[in-house]
Amino acid sequence: MTFLRKILKLHIFKFILILFFSLGIFFGAGISFFFEFSELDRLKNYQPNTTTRIFDSNRKLVAELYLERREPTSLSKIPIRLRQAFLAIEDARFYEHPGVSYPDIIRAFFVNIRSGRFVQGGSTITQQLAKILFLTPERTLRRKVKEALIAIEIEKRFTKDEILEFYLNQIYLGNGAYGVQAAANIYFGKKLSELTLAESALIAGLPKAPSKFNPRKNPKKSIERRNLVLKRMLSEKFIKNTEKESAEDEFLTLNPFTLNQIPETAYFVEHVRKQLSKRYGKTIYRSGLQVYTTLDISLQKDVHTALLRGIKTLNKKRGFKDASKKTKIQPRLGDRFQFRITEIRRKRILGIIGIYEAHMDIPKKINYKLLNAGDIVLGKVQKLNKKSKKVFLKWQETIQGAVIAFDPRSGAVRAMTGGTNFRRFKFNRAVQAKRQPGSAFKPIIVGGALSLGYGPNHILMDSPFVERIPGTKRIWKPTNYSEKFYGPVTMRNALEKSLNLATIKLLIQIKPKKAIKFARRLGIHSKMYPYLSLALGSIEVTPYEFISSYIPFATNGIYARPYEIEKIADDENRIIEKFIPQFNLAISPETAFQMKLLLRGVVTNGTAKLAKNINQFVAGKTGTTNKYKDAWFVGFSNDLVLGVWVGKDSNKNMGFRASGGTAALPIWVEIMNKWIKRNDDKFRYPTSPPKVKLIKIDYKSGFLPSKKCFGKIISEAFVEGTEPTEKCS
Repeated sequence: MTFLRKILKLHIFKFILILFFSLGIFFGAGISFFFEFSELDRLKNYQPNTTTRIFDSNRKLVAELYLERREPTSLSKIPIRLRQAFLAIEDARFYEHPGVSYPDIIRAFFVNIRSGRFVQGGSTITQQLAKILFLTPERTLRRKVKEALIAIEIEKRFTKDEILEFYLNQIYLGNGAYGVQAAANIYFGKKLSELTLAESALIAGLPKAPSKFNPRKNPKKSIERRNLVLKRMLSEKFIKNTEKESAEDEFLTLNPFTLNQIPETAYFVEHVRKQLSKRYGKTIYRSGLQVYTTLDISLQKDVHTALLRGIKTLNKKRGFKDASKKTKIQPRLGDRFQFRITEIRRKRILGIIGIYEAHMDIPKKINYKLLNAGDIVLGKVQKLNKKSKKVFLKWQETIQGAVIAFDPRSGAVRAMTGGTNFRRFKFNRAVQAKRQPGSAFKPIIVGGALSLGYGPNHILMDSPFVERIPGTKRIWKPTNYSEKFYGPVTMRNALEKSLNLATIKLLIQIKPKKAIKFARRLGIHSKMYPYLSLALGSIEVTPYEFISSYIPFATNGIYARPYEIEKIADDENRIIEKFIPQFNLAISPETAFQMKLLLRGVVTNGTAKLAKNINQFVAGKTGTTNKYKDAWFVGFSNDLVLGVWVGKDSNKNMGFRASGGTAALPIWVEIMNKWIKRNDDKFRYPTSPPKVKLIKIDYKSGFLPSKKCFGKIISEAFVEGTEPTEKCS
């Protein structure tokens, strides 16, 4: 019975194929039964989805947003060799047939008969276009009939050149490329006019199976397909035998990466994409916008590299040995390693540590699909098998980080990274993480005091302090980082040494509400409570918001509102939107200048001495939170405000004395050194405002120098009327 059913099925199939063939010949005029004529008007006014491009401040392309990556090109700009390559392999009789090729249909008919199922359809270029634009990819006779009839109607309405142009701009060619120009860009990084014969043949060979013949995934099969296209071109007399042989010998050289976005810019691009999405919705993927941003790609790459290097160093300080460079490592129980993934087997990572094969289970909270070979992971040795040379580890959390750079003169974001690996960690810590700034908040307390008329030489008592926490029986007993007390110190000394107790005493004097008011003027809008712990940076704020609050210190008190997008143009480069920088006088020029000199002291005499050797006027403040959960350095040069934060996503102790000076500052110094080397060779000391006087004082006491004191003498900035009159005794 089964055999009889097969025979019956085969006869029915043959009958349907004959019926289809007959319909194609005799009832072409019956298209209206299957398809609305008005639908073809879509082809007349066809506007394909086009790519939105994102550029940096120097008009360098850094990313593209698209559903279908497409670069529409007129037929006249598509090289003849590329057209011939497509015609040779896809439809050699394109300029002769009426939309369907009856010889090809007959050939496909007999192939299908022999196989007993639907294998070939004998599609012409016009039929392929009909399928792409108007039909589903299902392999049914009903769809094939529609395809043929629509193709005949397309041929009636459009010229052959118009149809070929539609096709070459529509066809999918793998790797997200729709159309020949997108493919030329993605695979070879070239314009169409720059393609060689071999490259043209390779692109023409892709439509049949874009994934199978993808030169990135299957270079061998791609070259075999390319050579078949060249053979067909020769048989159609499009090329000579010498050209064919030369093209076959050409080495396959691909563009090093597919330009969706440059990896180092991923966090910045996603931040910009979200802004565009709020304004324009899903049209950003098909409207061909030209988005010009504030990004400095050179600085961005420096930021990315420095953060990766810095995090690797911090993990090393935590006790994680670097297994990527050492081959003689002998792992022991309890050892901790950072190593590269060589293979991922669903829920397990494989790697190499010395001569051992490393195995590590992936925790449930980690999405293993986001991990790739080459990624660096951390693990602690749980088990060893010396015979099989296998080591088994337990997953360990890495330190993460965020870096942001602003142009203080305009508010433009010049660089931003929100983590070490965007593919794995989509969470952008630069704009989404709420972290405590710790001691990096102290300049805001000091700035608030200066704005109220205090002088930098104001004496504070750094002594023990105890307070009952309101509403509880608990006692708050803060200490200094050094766990020492320094007695009477100037406001400058307190800031340079980052003394907690002296800063708390200053906050008591100026009142917490006034400090909050000053912070608001600097652009901090997060919640702040009028508690004394504010002096130690107990608020939660994003790095983006907090780092930008240093902008008025770098300028003459002017706060420039941060922004990332300079202008947006349409696909014909007509301006749709343009950002105008926004400024306001946040603090007085006098206060800003005083803060510059005080924060310079943190670099020359205080907790940021690592930055002392930078060949430019730089200033800033370290920040460390309780139990070493957060480490910061926020600082500035004449033309850049730069901030670095590092910590764990779990908000746990980083595992060593990770202060702002030891964990964040080295990353900052590496970035700033490269920035200054490129942009600012001459050391420029800031000029003082008219109402500020530079007075020589005794560094330790804050009084005017005298023969009775033998301490260091410095020049301090005082607003007229606040300068000291008493001599040191």
